Amino acid sequence: MEALLFLVIGAGVLLVPVGSLLGFLAFRQRDRHASRVEDLAREVADLRAEVSRLRDTGVSLPDPVTPATPDVPADVGYVREPASSVAETTDAETSREPVAEDTAIAVPVNRSDALVSRGVAAFKANWMVWIGALSVSLAGIFMVSHSISAGLIGPVHQLLMALLTGLGLHAGAEYLRRRHMGSDQVFAALAGGGSVTLYAALLAGVHHYGLIGPVPALFALALVSVATMFLALVHGPLLAIMGLSGAYLVPLLVGGEGGSAVFVLSYSVVITVSSLLLMQYVYRPWLWFGTLAGAGLWWLLVAVSGRHGLAVSCYLPVLFLLFSVLPGDGLLPLQRRRDALLATLLAWGASIAWQSTDDPAFLAWLWMLPVAVLLPQSRQRLWFLPWAAVLATFAGWLVYSADLSQDVLFRPLGQSFYQPFITYLILASVLVVLSVLWQWRTQLELRRWASLAMLAPVIWLLLGWLLVQGGQAAGNWALVALLAAAVYGVVAWRLEHSQGYRVGLVWAILAAHACYSMAVAMWLQEASMTLALATQFVSLVWLGRRYQAPELFLILKVLLAIVVARLTFNPWLQSYDAGGHWSLWTYGGATLFAGAATWLARKEAIRPWLEAVTLHLLVLFLGVELRYWLYNGDIFARQYGVTEASINTVLWGALSIVYVFRSRVAGTLGWLYRLLARALTVIAVLSYLVVAVVHNPWWTDGTIGSTPVFNLLLLAYGAPVLLALASARYSDLVPVRWSLCTAAVAFGVFTLLEIRHLWQGSAMTLSSGMGEGELYTYSVIGMLYSIAAILWSTRNQSELLHKAGMILLGLVIGKIFLVDMAGLQGLWRVAAFMGLGLALLGLAWMYRRTSGSGKASES
Repeated sequence: MEALLFLVIGAGVLLVPVGSLLGFLAFRQRDRHASRVEDLAREVADLRAEVSRLRDTGVSLPDPVTPATPDVPADVGYVREPASSVAETTDAETSREPVAEDTAIAVPVNRSDALVSRGVAAFKANWMVWIGALSVSLAGIFMVSHSISAGLIGPVHQLLMALLTGLGLHAGAEYLRRRHMGSDQVFAALAGGGSVTLYAALLAGVHHYGLIGPVPALFALALVSVATMFLALVHGPLLAIMGLSGAYLVPLLVGGEGGSAVFVLSYSVVITVSSLLLMQYVYRPWLWFGTLAGAGLWWLLVAVSGRHGLAVSCYLPVLFLLFSVLPGDGLLPLQRRRDALLATLLAWGASIAWQSTDDPAFLAWLWMLPVAVLLPQSRQRLWFLPWAAVLATFAGWLVYSADLSQDVLFRPLGQSFYQPFITYLILASVLVVLSVLWQWRTQLELRRWASLAMLAPVIWLLLGWLLVQGGQAAGNWALVALLAAAVYGVVAWRLEHSQGYRVGLVWAILAAHACYSMAVAMWLQEASMTLALATQFVSLVWLGRRYQAPELFLILKVLLAIVVARLTFNPWLQSYDAGGHWSLWTYGGATLFAGAATWLARKEAIRPWLEAVTLHLLVLFLGVELRYWLYNGDIFARQYGVTEASINTVLWGALSIVYVFRSRVAGTLGWLYRLLARALTVIAVLSYLVVAVVHNPWWTDGTIGSTPVFNLLLLAYGAPVLLALASARYSDLVPVRWSLCTAAVAFGVFTLLEIRHLWQGSAMTLSSGMGEGELYTYSVIGMLYSIAAILWSTRNQSELLHKAGMILLGLVIGKIFLVDMAGLQGLWRVAAFMGLGLALLGLAWMYRRTSGSGKASES
């Protein structure tokens, strides 16, 4: 009893004087501000009446200057004021900050600074009220928590004392409001402290004392919460802030280990409902975001433990339904509602991923699917919610099964979980399909219902294979997928003859192709899978033409990208048996199917895409076949020499040209293909420089081959010439002049190496010396090239080629005089000079004749 007496005396000494002082100061400050506002408003009214009287008498007056008044923050509440008071308040507010007329437009307004200044001004005016409200709330919480920990009085007396304190604070706030004929923040602070104390008392009665059952406590908490939010309509926003934040945070401050996750989440639902009911009458952004934060806080605290999957799986659908129904559309912006619903679906997927691996709650994760589909909002502007719920569930299960530490991407479930998980998948498919059919029957023209009805079972089938088999080959799952494809084929045939549901025909065809693709992936794990996927090129084009369904062409683009990516990156990602010639029927077969689909497309919009993909696959096919023959069947040989560098040069250079072609038909993705084309061009040039500098047979030993012309030099140095000439046709890849100059230089290097190989064989190093026949061959070939270049430039009026031919001719002549004829004597020297002179005279005569005929033709 002595301790209780000391507690009462301490509370009286500390709380009563401090609260009284703060309340008295707040009342005094408010009365002083109110009287000043009334005096200034009266003075403004008198001045306006005087100005009106003078103007009526004919006296000209300058524009009145608005008198300045101190910035007095108004106590903003939810109660509507009469029109006269609103007008007086407006006049007073417009007279607070006088601005000179000549500077009113020139001064920019910074909204963030204005917001900060308003916040600072509000804090200066109301800091005592706010701190007082916080003190009262904490006092109620500490009263409960301290009495629990200290055991000063019995549980019944502690509970009654806390309840009476909360009710007393509410009664006092209501008495003061009625006595002063209006609301005030001080009254709202007292009421807020009362609500927080009641929350703490009721929660302590459940968790610590055990005097109240969970269900009666929830009813009592709901009553307090609803009463608090509706009293906020009278007392103003401060009570709403205290009631909302206190309701969500009190369980954390009271503490206790006896509360169950079901009770805590049910309590959060009660608080959320009361807040949303308040927003039926008035909407404030801080109230909306505070509700989201509080509801999300309790979901996070429960979900991270991973042991309360059943409670979380019921809590989130209820929140989803509440956010979609409350508050009304006229108050809450659609964007805010959409963000809240998507955040709830994200929390749904995260909850599935965080659930316990020892005891997953399979069937509990079904509730969100029918709720999202049957939601009234899903029939309107938030039509994407059903699809978002299905994808969030799918992603959650994938993250739950993901295991990056193992060789497989997805960790298979334990065998004891196979049956409940398959049951879950079947029920999920049935629930989604039946719910969608219920919506589809009243909106037959909308494709979103048809797409979800047809593709949702495909998604669940894929999820089952990934989590049960871990993404590994399984013949039984492949058989199920093939049967599903056959069923979808029958459904497509039936929908073709049904006018009402014909919009689902395309989606049934897509689902059949998706099931076939999954069957291929489930059964064939290596190169054969790519060929099986490529067979759908032809079927998708044929069906798209027959039913005039552009959606099939979109899926075809996706399939084209998958096949191209798989065949492009196979040399770095896969390793197949080198015993069979699988590259012929995989790469060649995919190219053949792409070519057939291109021919079948004819005048369809998808044809340019198919042409580009066919070229891409053809380049890949030629590249892999080169590797097959050059490496004796070992396509994935791990060595880097002149052969590998030559293949890379040709492959990357050809792909760069293909990507330029694809950029012209890719639409909005054209910039990406042009970027990739330039990157591949740079890599191809670097690879060619490696061949020409590092692996050049002039100073390195290598296996070139003994066959003249048709040897490795043709691939390493001849193919880049053709690539450079082909690049000259696409100015958006490389400037034409650069391409032509590169082709000329590469052709010269190729000629020199072939001449060297013709005379020396595989031993082409310069250290082995050079014979007279080889030396003269360089001169003869150089002379022929220069003559051809000069004549061709004259006929085609190419100044650049003419200059190149003349430069080459000068170099050849210099070589003949300085090198070739240096060691000749007698008749050999006479014959050499005679031959050179006759050749130059013949060239001059042909040049004059060609130039003259060109001029004659021009005239």
